[in-house]
Amino acid sequence: MSSYPANGSPLRAMLADAVPPNHLPDVEWLQEYLAAGAPAGEPIMLSLGETWDHTPGPLLDALGRVPASTHGYQISMYGLPLLRNVLKEYVADTQRLPQSSSWELAVSWTGTRSAMRDFAAHVASERARAGQGPGTVLAVAPAWDYAGFTEPLGFDTAYVPFDPAAGASLSPQDIRRAAAALGPGDLSMVVVNAQHNPTGANWHPDVVAAMVEVALEQGAAILVDDAYYGLCPPEEPVTSATEILLQHLDGHPAPVPWLGVRSLGKQFHCNGWALGAVTAAPALLDTLVNDLRPRHTFNYAVHLQWAMAQWLAQPAAVADYLARERAATADKRAAVLDRLPQEVRRTAIAGPAAPYVLFPVPRHLKVGDYLRSAVLDCGVLLSDAWPLARTADTGDSPDTGYARLYLGPDQAVLMEAVDRLEAAGLWPGP
Repeated sequence: MSSYPANGSPLRAMLADAVPPNHLPDVEWLQEYLAAGAPAGEPIMLSLGETWDHTPGPLLDALGRVPASTHGYQISMYGLPLLRNVLKEYVADTQRLPQSSSWELAVSWTGTRSAMRDFAAHVASERARAGQGPGTVLAVAPAWDYAGFTEPLGFDTAYVPFDPAAGASLSPQDIRRAAAALGPGDLSMVVVNAQHNPTGANWHPDVVAAMVEVALEQGAAILVDDAYYGLCPPEEPVTSATEILLQHLDGHPAPVPWLGVRSLGKQFHCNGWALGAVTAAPALLDTLVNDLRPRHTFNYAVHLQWAMAQWLAQPAAVADYLARERAATADKRAAVLDRLPQEVRRTAIAGPAAPYVLFPVPRHLKVGDYLRSAVLDCGVLLSDAWPLARTADTGDSPDTGYARLYLGPDQAVLMEAVDRLEAAGLWPGP
Protein backbone atom coordinates (compact mmCIF):
# COMPACT_ATOMS: atom_id res chain seq x y z
CA MET A 1 0.00 0.00 0.00
CA SER A 2 1.28 3.45 -0.86
CA SER A 3 1.65 5.95 1.92
CA TYR A 4 1.01 9.67 1.46
CA PRO A 5 3.30 12.20 3.10
CA ALA A 6 1.69 14.63 5.48
CA ASN A 7 1.48 18.02 3.78
CA GLY A 8 -0.67 19.98 6.19
CA SER A 9 -3.78 17.91 5.47
CA PRO A 10 -4.89 16.06 8.61
CA LEU A 11 -6.47 13.42 6.43
CA ARG A 12 -3.23 12.71 4.57
CA ALA A 13 -1.37 12.61 7.88
CA MET A 14 -3.78 9.96 9.14
CA LEU A 15 -3.12 7.86 6.05
CA ALA A 16 0.68 8.29 6.11
CA ASP A 17 1.48 4.79 7.30
CA ALA A 18 2.56 1.48 5.83
CA VAL A 19 -0.44 -0.49 7.14
CA PRO A 20 -4.09 -0.33 6.08
CA PRO A 21 -5.96 2.16 8.33
CA ASN A 22 -9.08 -0.03 8.10
CA HIS A 23 -10.89 -2.23 5.59
CA LEU A 24 -13.72 0.09 4.62
CA PRO A 25 -14.30 0.55 0.88
CA ASP A 26 -14.40 4.33 1.44
CA VAL A 27 -10.75 4.24 2.49
CA GLU A 28 -9.76 2.20 -0.56
CA TRP A 29 -11.48 4.77 -2.82
CA LEU A 30 -9.83 7.62 -0.93
CA GLN A 31 -6.37 6.10 -1.30
CA GLU A 32 -6.99 5.51 -5.01
CA TYR A 33 -8.04 9.16 -5.38
CA LEU A 34 -4.95 10.43 -3.56
CA ALA A 35 -2.68 8.09 -5.55
CA ALA A 36 -4.09 9.71 -8.71
CA GLY A 37 -2.90 13.10 -7.44
CA ALA A 38 -6.22 14.31 -5.96
CA PRO A 39 -7.32 15.69 -9.36
CA ALA A 40 -10.36 17.60 -8.07
CA GLY A 41 -8.56 18.99 -5.01
CA GLU A 42 -8.09 17.92 -1.42
CA PRO A 43 -10.67 15.37 -0.26
CA ILE A 44 -13.80 16.74 1.40
CA MET A 45 -15.08 14.52 4.21
CA LEU A 46 -18.88 14.58 4.34
CA SER A 47 -19.47 10.97 5.28
CA LEU A 48 -18.94 10.44 9.01
CA GLY A 49 -20.03 13.12 11.44
CA GLU A 50 -16.55 14.58 11.86
CA THR A 51 -15.12 18.05 11.29
CA TRP A 52 -11.83 18.40 13.24
CA ASP A 53 -12.76 21.96 14.11
CA HIS A 54 -15.58 24.06 15.63
CA THR A 55 -14.62 22.68 19.06
CA PRO A 56 -15.43 25.30 21.75
CA GLY A 57 -12.43 27.48 22.55
CA PRO A 58 -12.90 27.29 26.34
CA LEU A 59 -13.01 23.50 26.13
CA LEU A 60 -9.68 23.42 24.28
CA ASP A 61 -8.19 26.01 26.62
CA ALA A 62 -9.03 23.79 29.58
CA LEU A 63 -6.72 21.11 28.21
CA GLY A 64 -3.78 23.38 28.93
CA ARG A 65 -4.69 23.55 32.60
CA VAL A 66 -5.23 19.89 33.45
CA PRO A 67 -3.68 18.83 36.79
CA ALA A 68 -0.95 16.20 36.84
CA SER A 69 -3.26 13.72 38.54
CA THR A 70 -5.30 13.39 35.34
CA HIS A 71 -2.47 11.67 33.47
CA GLY A 72 -2.85 8.33 35.23
CA TYR A 73 -5.47 5.71 35.91
CA GLN A 74 -8.44 6.58 38.11
CA ILE A 75 -10.16 4.37 40.67
CA SER A 76 -13.79 5.07 39.78
CA MET A 77 -15.19 3.21 36.79
CA TYR A 78 -18.07 5.70 36.82
CA GLY A 79 -15.71 8.32 35.46
CA LEU A 80 -13.95 11.29 37.01
CA PRO A 81 -16.28 12.40 39.85
CA LEU A 82 -15.80 16.06 38.91
CA LEU A 83 -17.26 15.39 35.47
CA ARG A 84 -19.79 12.77 36.55
CA ASN A 85 -21.50 15.14 38.95
CA VAL A 86 -21.67 18.14 36.62
CA LEU A 87 -22.73 15.87 33.75
CA LYS A 88 -25.51 14.33 35.82
CA GLU A 89 -26.83 17.81 36.59
CA TYR A 90 -26.54 18.81 32.91
CA VAL A 91 -28.37 15.69 31.68
CA ALA A 92 -31.11 16.03 34.30
CA ASP A 93 -31.65 19.68 33.36
CA THR A 94 -31.56 19.38 29.57
CA GLN A 95 -33.43 16.06 29.32
CA ARG A 96 -35.96 17.01 32.01
CA LEU A 97 -35.25 14.04 34.28
CA PRO A 98 -36.58 13.92 37.84
CA GLN A 99 -34.31 14.10 40.83
CA SER A 100 -34.91 10.50 41.79
CA SER A 101 -33.22 7.35 43.02
CA SER A 102 -34.65 5.52 39.98
CA TRP A 103 -31.69 6.44 37.76
CA GLU A 104 -27.96 6.99 37.98
CA LEU A 105 -25.33 8.27 35.55
CA ALA A 106 -21.79 7.33 34.63
CA VAL A 107 -19.30 8.88 32.24
CA SER A 108 -18.55 6.91 29.10
CA TRP A 109 -14.93 7.52 28.10
CA THR A 110 -14.71 4.95 25.28
CA GLY A 111 -17.64 6.20 23.24
CA THR A 112 -21.27 5.22 23.65
CA ARG A 113 -20.99 2.26 21.25
CA SER A 114 -18.97 0.23 23.77
CA ALA A 115 -21.52 1.02 26.51
CA MET A 116 -24.33 -0.16 24.24
CA ARG A 117 -22.39 -3.32 23.43
CA ASP A 118 -21.90 -4.09 27.14
CA PHE A 119 -25.63 -3.56 27.70
CA ALA A 120 -26.50 -5.94 24.86
CA ALA A 121 -24.10 -8.53 26.29
CA HIS A 122 -25.82 -8.19 29.67
CA VAL A 123 -29.26 -8.64 28.09
CA ALA A 124 -28.09 -11.74 26.20
CA SER A 125 -26.57 -13.16 29.40
CA GLU A 126 -29.75 -12.62 31.42
CA ARG A 127 -31.86 -14.23 28.71
CA ALA A 128 -29.49 -17.20 28.62
CA ARG A 129 -29.97 -17.62 32.38
CA ALA A 130 -33.69 -17.88 31.69
CA GLY A 131 -33.12 -20.48 28.99
CA GLN A 132 -33.76 -18.07 26.10
CA GLY A 133 -31.71 -17.10 23.09
CA PRO A 134 -30.63 -13.49 22.53
CA GLY A 135 -33.83 -12.72 20.59
CA THR A 136 -34.57 -9.82 18.25
CA VAL A 137 -33.65 -6.14 18.42
CA LEU A 138 -36.27 -3.75 17.01
CA ALA A 139 -35.16 -0.39 15.54
CA VAL A 140 -36.50 2.10 13.02
CA ALA A 141 -35.24 1.81 9.44
CA PRO A 142 -32.99 3.25 8.17
CA ALA A 143 -30.96 3.01 11.36
CA TRP A 144 -27.57 3.62 12.87
CA ASP A 145 -25.46 0.47 13.07
CA TYR A 146 -27.07 -1.22 16.06
CA ALA A 147 -26.76 -4.53 14.24
CA GLY A 148 -22.98 -4.08 14.24
CA PHE A 149 -22.68 -4.82 17.95
CA THR A 150 -25.84 -6.90 18.57
CA GLU A 151 -25.70 -9.45 15.76
CA PRO A 152 -22.19 -10.73 16.72
CA LEU A 153 -23.72 -11.45 20.15
CA GLY A 154 -26.38 -13.64 18.52
CA PHE A 155 -29.26 -11.16 18.27
CA ASP A 156 -31.45 -10.88 15.19
CA THR A 157 -32.55 -7.46 13.94
CA ALA A 158 -36.00 -6.33 12.83
CA TYR A 159 -37.01 -2.89 11.65
CA VAL A 160 -39.98 -0.57 11.73
CA PRO A 161 -40.16 0.67 8.12
CA PHE A 162 -40.10 4.44 7.73
CA ASP A 163 -40.11 6.45 4.51
CA PRO A 164 -39.91 10.17 5.32
CA ALA A 165 -39.74 11.02 1.62
CA ALA A 166 -43.33 9.76 1.31
CA GLY A 167 -44.47 12.69 3.43
CA ALA A 168 -45.68 10.60 6.36
CA SER A 169 -44.33 10.46 9.89
CA LEU A 170 -43.79 7.44 12.07
CA SER A 171 -46.87 6.51 14.11
CA PRO A 172 -47.48 4.48 17.27
CA GLN A 173 -49.39 2.02 15.09
CA ASP A 174 -46.25 1.45 12.99
CA ILE A 175 -44.36 0.47 16.15
CA ARG A 176 -47.03 -1.94 17.33
CA ARG A 177 -47.42 -3.58 13.92
CA ALA A 178 -43.68 -4.22 13.63
CA ALA A 179 -43.54 -5.72 17.13
CA ALA A 180 -46.64 -7.85 16.50
CA ALA A 181 -45.00 -9.32 13.39
CA LEU A 182 -42.38 -11.02 15.57
CA GLY A 183 -42.94 -14.42 17.12
CA PRO A 184 -44.00 -14.80 20.78
CA GLY A 185 -41.08 -14.01 23.08
CA ASP A 186 -38.81 -13.01 20.18
CA LEU A 187 -38.60 -9.30 21.00
CA SER A 188 -35.66 -8.83 23.36
CA MET A 189 -34.67 -5.16 22.89
CA VAL A 190 -36.29 -1.98 21.57
CA VAL A 191 -34.03 0.83 20.36
CA VAL A 192 -35.41 4.33 20.90
CA ASN A 193 -33.53 6.87 18.79
CA ALA A 194 -35.85 9.84 19.22
CA GLN A 195 -33.60 12.28 17.31
CA HIS A 196 -33.36 9.86 14.45
CA ASN A 197 -30.10 9.11 12.69
CA PRO A 198 -29.97 9.47 9.71
CA THR A 199 -33.25 11.24 8.81
CA GLY A 200 -33.10 13.93 11.48
CA ALA A 201 -36.70 13.31 12.49
CA ASN A 202 -37.60 14.27 16.05
CA TRP A 203 -40.11 11.57 17.01
CA HIS A 204 -43.39 12.71 18.54
CA PRO A 205 -43.68 11.78 22.24
CA ASP A 206 -46.56 9.42 21.36
CA VAL A 207 -44.21 7.42 19.13
CA VAL A 208 -41.60 7.13 21.88
CA ALA A 209 -44.31 6.20 24.37
CA ALA A 210 -45.44 3.39 22.04
CA MET A 211 -41.86 2.06 21.87
CA VAL A 212 -41.59 2.09 25.66
CA GLU A 213 -45.00 0.48 26.11
CA VAL A 214 -44.27 -2.30 23.62
CA ALA A 215 -41.01 -3.09 25.40
CA LEU A 216 -42.63 -3.12 28.84
CA GLU A 217 -45.55 -5.26 27.62
CA GLN A 218 -43.27 -7.84 26.01
CA GLY A 219 -40.51 -7.83 28.64
CA ALA A 220 -37.92 -6.42 26.22
CA ALA A 221 -34.92 -4.33 27.22
CA ILE A 222 -34.93 -0.64 26.25
CA LEU A 223 -31.93 1.11 24.69
CA VAL A 224 -32.29 4.90 24.45
CA ASP A 225 -29.79 6.38 22.00
CA ASP A 226 -29.64 10.17 22.43
CA ALA A 227 -26.61 10.75 20.22
CA TYR A 228 -28.11 13.91 18.67
CA TYR A 229 -30.24 15.14 21.54
CA GLY A 230 -28.21 18.30 22.04
CA LEU A 231 -28.41 19.31 18.37
CA CYS A 232 -32.20 19.63 18.13
CA PRO A 233 -33.17 23.30 17.58
CA PRO A 234 -35.24 25.02 20.31
CA GLU A 235 -38.10 25.80 17.93
CA GLU A 236 -38.53 22.03 17.55
CA PRO A 237 -39.55 20.83 21.06
CA VAL A 238 -36.99 18.12 21.68
CA THR A 239 -38.47 14.77 22.67
CA SER A 240 -36.73 13.33 25.74
CA ALA A 241 -37.03 9.55 25.48
CA THR A 242 -35.52 8.97 28.94
CA GLU A 243 -38.03 11.40 30.44
CA ILE A 244 -40.88 9.46 28.83
CA LEU A 245 -39.45 6.14 30.02
CA LEU A 246 -39.14 7.34 33.62
CA GLN A 247 -42.67 8.74 33.49
CA HIS A 248 -43.94 5.29 32.51
CA LEU A 249 -42.03 3.72 35.38
CA ASP A 250 -43.50 6.32 37.76
CA GLY A 251 -40.80 5.80 40.37
CA HIS A 252 -41.18 2.02 40.45
CA PRO A 253 -38.31 -0.38 39.74
CA ALA A 254 -38.02 -1.12 36.02
CA PRO A 255 -39.36 -4.58 35.11
CA VAL A 256 -36.92 -4.66 32.16
CA PRO A 257 -33.28 -3.59 31.77
CA TRP A 258 -32.87 -0.12 30.28
CA LEU A 259 -29.93 2.05 29.28
CA GLY A 260 -29.70 5.59 27.97
CA VAL A 261 -26.62 6.91 26.17
CA ARG A 262 -25.82 10.46 25.11
CA SER A 263 -22.85 11.67 23.09
CA LEU A 264 -20.92 14.79 24.04
CA GLY A 265 -18.61 14.60 21.02
CA LYS A 266 -21.37 15.34 18.53
CA GLN A 267 -22.55 18.38 20.48
CA PHE A 268 -19.12 19.86 20.97
CA HIS A 269 -17.23 18.70 17.86
CA CYS A 270 -14.83 16.44 19.74
CA ASN A 271 -15.82 12.93 18.66
CA GLY A 272 -12.24 11.74 19.14
CA TRP A 273 -12.53 12.41 22.87
CA ALA A 274 -15.12 9.59 23.05
CA LEU A 275 -16.91 11.16 26.02
CA GLY A 276 -20.58 10.71 26.77
CA ALA A 277 -23.13 9.85 29.42
CA VAL A 278 -24.67 6.48 30.24
CA THR A 279 -27.82 6.40 32.34
CA ALA A 280 -29.58 3.40 33.86
CA ALA A 281 -31.20 2.05 37.00
CA PRO A 282 -28.53 2.20 39.75
CA ALA A 283 -28.07 -1.55 40.21
CA LEU A 284 -27.78 -2.22 36.49
CA LEU A 285 -25.37 0.67 35.99
CA ASP A 286 -23.18 -0.69 38.77
CA THR A 287 -23.09 -4.06 36.98
CA LEU A 288 -22.25 -2.44 33.65
CA VAL A 289 -19.43 -0.18 34.85
CA ASN A 290 -17.94 -2.28 37.66
CA ASP A 291 -18.40 -5.83 36.35
CA LEU A 292 -18.62 -5.69 32.56
CA ARG A 293 -16.49 -2.68 31.65
CA PRO A 294 -13.32 -3.83 33.50
CA ARG A 295 -13.26 -6.89 31.23
CA HIS A 296 -12.06 -4.68 28.40
CA THR A 297 -10.99 -1.27 29.71
CA PHE A 298 -9.93 0.81 32.70
CA ASN A 299 -10.86 4.44 33.44
CA TYR A 300 -8.58 6.56 31.31
CA ALA A 301 -8.61 9.80 29.26
CA VAL A 302 -9.09 11.56 32.58
CA HIS A 303 -7.47 14.76 31.29
CA LEU A 304 -10.26 14.97 28.71
CA GLN A 305 -12.85 14.33 31.39
CA TRP A 306 -11.39 17.11 33.54
CA ALA A 307 -11.47 19.59 30.64
CA MET A 308 -15.07 18.65 29.79
CA ALA A 309 -16.06 19.23 33.42
CA GLN A 310 -14.65 22.78 33.26
CA TRP A 311 -16.63 23.46 30.10
CA LEU A 312 -19.95 22.06 31.35
CA ALA A 313 -19.55 24.14 34.51
CA GLN A 314 -20.18 27.23 32.31
CA PRO A 315 -23.88 26.75 31.43
CA ALA A 316 -24.34 30.16 29.81
CA ALA A 317 -21.33 29.68 27.52
CA VAL A 318 -22.46 26.15 26.63
CA ALA A 319 -25.97 27.34 25.80
CA ASP A 320 -24.63 30.21 23.66
CA TYR A 321 -22.27 27.87 21.79
CA LEU A 322 -25.03 25.34 21.04
CA ALA A 323 -27.41 28.08 19.90
CA ARG A 324 -24.82 29.35 17.42
CA GLU A 325 -24.05 25.84 16.16
CA ARG A 326 -27.74 25.03 15.67
CA ALA A 327 -28.28 28.28 13.76
CA ALA A 328 -25.25 27.62 11.56
CA THR A 329 -26.43 24.08 10.85
CA ALA A 330 -29.88 25.37 9.86
CA ASP A 331 -28.26 27.86 7.45
CA LYS A 332 -26.06 25.16 5.91
CA ARG A 333 -29.01 22.78 5.58
CA ALA A 334 -30.98 25.47 3.73
CA ALA A 335 -28.01 26.28 1.47
CA VAL A 336 -27.53 22.65 0.43
CA LEU A 337 -31.25 22.13 -0.17
CA ASP A 338 -31.34 25.32 -2.23
CA ARG A 339 -28.80 23.78 -4.63
CA LEU A 340 -31.16 20.88 -5.39
CA PRO A 341 -33.67 21.26 -8.24
CA GLN A 342 -37.19 21.83 -6.95
CA GLU A 343 -38.40 18.40 -8.08
CA VAL A 344 -35.55 16.71 -6.22
CA ARG A 345 -35.85 18.95 -3.18
CA ARG A 346 -39.33 17.61 -2.52
CA THR A 347 -37.89 14.14 -1.98
CA ALA A 348 -34.82 15.22 -0.01
CA ILE A 349 -34.78 14.31 3.69
CA ALA A 350 -33.39 16.89 6.08
CA GLY A 351 -34.99 16.75 9.50
CA PRO A 352 -33.94 19.35 12.06
CA ALA A 353 -32.67 16.92 14.71
CA ALA A 354 -29.51 15.65 12.99
CA PRO A 355 -26.83 17.43 10.89
CA TYR A 356 -27.47 15.59 7.62
CA VAL A 357 -29.15 16.03 4.25
CA LEU A 358 -30.26 12.87 2.46
CA PHE A 359 -30.76 13.26 -1.27
CA PRO A 360 -31.72 10.76 -3.99
CA VAL A 361 -28.85 9.63 -6.21
CA PRO A 362 -29.33 9.68 -9.99
CA ARG A 363 -31.76 6.91 -10.92
CA HIS A 364 -29.33 5.07 -13.18
CA LEU A 365 -26.85 4.49 -10.33
CA LYS A 366 -26.89 2.29 -7.27
CA VAL A 367 -25.88 4.11 -4.12
CA GLY A 368 -22.60 2.19 -3.76
CA ASP A 369 -21.57 3.02 -7.32
CA TYR A 370 -22.55 6.65 -6.80
CA LEU A 371 -20.49 6.96 -3.61
CA ARG A 372 -17.46 5.46 -5.34
CA SER A 373 -17.76 7.87 -8.27
CA ALA A 374 -18.14 10.83 -5.91
CA VAL A 375 -14.78 9.96 -4.35
CA LEU A 376 -12.84 9.00 -7.47
CA ASP A 377 -14.19 11.80 -9.68
CA CYS A 378 -14.66 14.58 -7.13
CA GLY A 379 -12.76 13.72 -3.95
CA VAL A 380 -16.05 14.06 -2.03
CA LEU A 381 -16.75 11.38 0.56
CA LEU A 382 -20.46 10.86 1.24
CA SER A 383 -22.19 7.91 2.88
CA ASP A 384 -25.21 5.73 2.31
CA ALA A 385 -28.38 6.82 4.07
CA TRP A 386 -27.87 3.59 6.03
CA PRO A 387 -24.16 3.98 6.85
CA LEU A 388 -21.84 1.39 8.35
CA ALA A 389 -18.68 2.39 10.20
CA ARG A 390 -17.37 -1.17 9.85
CA THR A 391 -16.59 -3.76 7.24
CA ALA A 392 -19.66 -5.88 6.51
CA ASP A 393 -21.20 -8.06 3.84
CA THR A 394 -23.93 -5.74 2.64
CA GLY A 395 -24.93 -7.79 -0.38
CA ASP A 396 -28.43 -8.32 0.98
CA SER A 397 -28.86 -4.82 2.38
CA PRO A 398 -31.53 -2.68 0.73
CA ASP A 399 -30.43 0.00 -1.69
CA THR A 400 -31.99 3.06 -0.09
CA GLY A 401 -31.54 5.21 -3.19
CA TYR A 402 -30.25 8.02 -0.99
CA ALA A 403 -26.82 9.43 -0.19
CA ARG A 404 -26.14 11.19 3.12
CA LEU A 405 -24.25 14.48 3.29
CA TYR A 406 -22.88 15.68 6.64
CA LEU A 407 -23.43 19.37 7.41
CA GLY A 408 -20.64 19.84 9.96
CA PRO A 409 -17.99 21.68 7.88
CA ASP A 410 -18.21 25.37 7.01
CA GLN A 411 -20.75 26.36 4.37
CA ALA A 412 -18.01 27.29 1.89
CA VAL A 413 -16.67 23.72 2.08
CA LEU A 414 -20.15 22.29 1.50
CA MET A 415 -20.68 24.53 -1.53
CA GLU A 416 -17.32 23.46 -2.98
CA ALA A 417 -18.39 19.83 -2.61
CA VAL A 418 -21.67 20.54 -4.39
CA ASP A 419 -19.78 22.41 -7.15
CA ARG A 420 -17.50 19.41 -7.71
CA LEU A 421 -20.40 16.94 -7.82
CA GLU A 422 -22.33 19.22 -10.17
CA ALA A 423 -19.35 19.60 -12.51
CA ALA A 424 -18.97 15.82 -12.68
CA GLY A 425 -22.68 15.29 -13.40
CA LEU A 426 -23.18 13.66 -10.01
CA TRP A 427 -25.38 16.27 -8.34
CA PRO A 428 -29.05 15.28 -8.62
CA GLY A 429 -30.86 16.78 -11.56
CA PRO A 430 -34.55 17.09 -12.43
